[in-house]
Formats: sequence, C-alpha cells, structure tokens
Amino acid sequence: MNPGRIFLLLLLFLPLMGKVVISVDENPVIAGESVEVMIEAEGENVRFPEIQKIGNDRVVSEGMQRLERLEGNRTVVKWVKVLAFTPQKSVTIPPLEVEVDGRIEKTQPLRVRVKPKSKSDVDNFIIELMADRNASYVGETVDVTVRFREKRDVPVMNVDFVPIQYENFWVKRVGKERRYAQGNYLVHEIHYLFFPQKVGDLTIGPAEVKVAMTKKMRDAFGFIVRRPQWITVRSRSLTLHVEPLPEGVTLVGRFRIKAEVSTTQTKKGRPVELTVRVDAEGNIEDFEMPRLQIDGVTVYEEEPKIEQKYRYGSYSGSWEKKYILIGEKSFTIPPFEIDYFDPKTEEIRTAKTKPISIEVAGSVEKERAKRPKKSSVFSREEKRMQWIYMTWIVAFLLGMGVMYLWMDSKRKRGGTYPGSRVQTDSDSRMLQRLMPYISESKEAAQMAENLYASMFEGQSVKIDRREFAKLMERLKKARNRKQADG
Repeated sequence: MNPGRIFLLLLLFLPLMGKVVISVDENPVIAGESVEVMIEAEGENVRFPEIQKIGNDRVVSEGMQRLERLEGNRTVVKWVKVLAFTPQKSVTIPPLEVEVDGRIEKTQPLRVRVKPKSKSDVDNFIIELMADRNASYVGETVDVTVRFREKRDVPVMNVDFVPIQYENFWVKRVGKERRYAQGNYLVHEIHYLFFPQKVGDLTIGPAEVKVAMTKKMRDAFGFIVRRPQWITVRSRSLTLHVEPLPEGVTLVGRFRIKAEVSTTQTKKGRPVELTVRVDAEGNIEDFEMPRLQIDGVTVYEEEPKIEQKYRYGSYSGSWEKKYILIGEKSFTIPPFEIDYFDPKTEEIRTAKTKPISIEVAGSVEKERAKRPKKSSVFSREEKRMQWIYMTWIVAFLLGMGVMYLWMDSKRKRGGTYPGSRVQTDSDSRMLQRLMPYISESKEAAQMAENLYASMFEGQSVKIDRREFAKLMERLKKARNRKQADG
C-alpha cells in the first residue's frame, strides 16, 4: 500500500480514536514539593479511575476540566483530571485505565523522579514540633507548639498548617496563629493542647506545613504567569510517656468549688436560687456534677456554663450551674465534693463546700417547733385559775339545766317566768351549737351566757347572727387544727 495513502487514512480515523495521555507539571521534582499529575482523554463520555494514593503518598487534591475545540466541521471534547501529591522519593505511576465512550484505554507508565533538597532549600524553611513535657498522666494537659520559620527573601505566597497527626489523644487547638520576625526569618507559630486518653508511649505528629512558592511558567498562549508551587515541610514526631491516674479519680489538675444561695430564709413555696461554681487549672469541658436530690424539695437544674481559656502556657476554665429549689419545709443543701489528682504534689485532693441550711417559714415542722411543749407540772397559779374556770363552767351548765327544767314545767302548766321573753327556735339552736365549745373558748362561753340571759332572764341582749356564724367557723377550724396536730 502506498505510504501516502496510509498517512491519509490515519488522519481520517485518528479523531475517532480515544486519546489518553498522562503527564506531570515538573519532572524531576525536589523532595517535599507538590506535583500535579494530569490525565487527558478525548471523548464525549469519559470516566477516570478513583485514585487515593500514588506510591506511598496520598493524593491531597483533585479537579476536573472539560475543554472543547473545533476541528473542521466537528467538535472535539477533551477531559482533564488533575491530581496533586507530594512525593518524598522517586515513584512510578503504573498504567491507569480510563473508560472513553464505552472503551477501556490505558495510560503509559510514568516515572516521577525526586531529588533531595539542597542545603539552601533546607535553610529556607525550618519546622519544629515541641511539647512542654515528655511524660504526663492520663488527662493531664500537654502544651504542644508547632513553629515554622521561612526566610524573608524567599518568594512565599502562602503558608498553610496541616492538622497535626495524633492517636489516643483529645486535642484542642488554642489561640490564633502568631507571626513575628526573628533575625532573617519570619516565624509562624500555633499551639495545641493534648490530653492523653491512654496509658503507654504515645506518638504526637509529625507536623506538616504546606508552603506555596511563586513559580514562573508559560500559559497556553505563551505568556509568562506566576503560579503557586506547593512544598510540604515535615517535622519529626514526639513520644509522650503516659502514666495512669490513681484508682477512682478521673480529674487531674487543680480544682476549687463554691456554692452560694440567694437567701437562707424563705417562705413556703418560694424558690431559692443555688449557684455552684468550679474553677479549674486543667480540662473541665467534660466535667459534670452528680444530680442534686433533697428530700421534700423540688429541684430544677439549668444547663451548665463552661468557659475555657489559654494564657501564657496555662489552660484553665470554669464550670457554673444554677439550681432552683422549692421546699415545703426547712431543709439542708448537702456539701458538694470533687476528688482530683494534683500532678505537682502527686496527691489526691478533695475540694468541698459546706452544707447550707435553708429555713422555710410557714412549714408544719416550724409551727410545731414554735409551740411550747405541754408540761405535766402546772404552777400553783395555773392550777388555781384552771379550777376557777372549770367551777364557773360547771355552775353555768347546772344553772342552765335547772332553769331549763323549771321553765319547761311552767310552760306545761301554762305559766311564764316573770320578765322572760318568748324563746325562739333559732336562739335555742344557737345555744345548743355553742355548748360543745364553751370549755375551749371564752368568746363562745360569753355568747352562750348572753343567749341564756336573753332567753331566760328577760335581759335585752342582742345577738348578732353574723358574728355568731363567724365565731362558729373559727371554732371549727381551731378544733380541726388541734386534731391534725394530735
């Protein structure tokens, strides 16, 4: 076949064939520098493989682009997938399978060569990972600092701290990034608080910083542009030896506690506000107080307010909770206790409040306490007055009985008692209702005597029936209270 004809056929069919190409933006690359891998494929429907790692290095970012161009009377669609990773040593990217319009295409293997950093590169960037101690107790605060230095004359566009690596720690980043000048370097510094959750030798780090360097390159139109070239700087790891806390203790640091009430004297059904506050040098975010229970008292709890602060390498905070207490009788708020381990003295200590007594006015117990106890021994004067009072009552009752019988006989014979008025059923009923109370109330005895004088002695004594009704109501209530008190 004529070679010219073969070339013509290739030109006709090449646009119909899938094209899959893999490349990198720079090769070789310096250790720690970010590398962009581009996979290109032409076709209407393209499916790229999912790639998590290249060699031993994870893919830190990925993106996708769709480009179109005209070739004669047809539109050619190109898809570009961009992956970024940071190789620490030379690596070969194996053939990758790409699905193009239903066909499987493969890329060629690609070798990415990595050169070691030069002395100037090492001097340009310095990273340190430091801890304020190399041994601690479970839950004890460990202050960890990541310090990154960049030379001032290096064209750095951006510095990005990667989250520090850890396991078996509870970690909290505190404060903002500090920046300050130190000699020929610009220093970036961040702080973490590590709280070990496991006994043994635990690893912290390494710490990583992504640095965007200014890189000049030509774009698709041949113009020189500036693009970020990312470099990864890693620190060494740290080892922390962790000891267990004494049995039964979960808090470590230094703790103080106090309890205050809005008042120590209140009325029945009135609320008392109790405030409990714990101040700590250490972690207090997971602290919780046992539920407060007091017999005969309704307790309402608010959500605790927790505040933490980091200052001059010290981590401290407070826990505050309010309670509303409503009691029907006087009660005592029990003491609050906190057991904690002090790592400085290596001793178990207890922070404790004092019990608080709340006096409730109007409670049954208080009224009983106010009443004087009945004594079996009466003074001579008390005995004399009691004898006179009882004699008067007996004489009064006998007189009323004799007079009632005499008047009854007179009515049967048709006569009347001189000077008496006609007895009404209402007066008689009032007198009968008063009779059970005349030994308990002088007021009842006086009203009965007035009724007697009006009914049988003809005296003009007016009885106010409203006063009578009020008196009977008071007498019944007094008797009921007496029976209730036993």
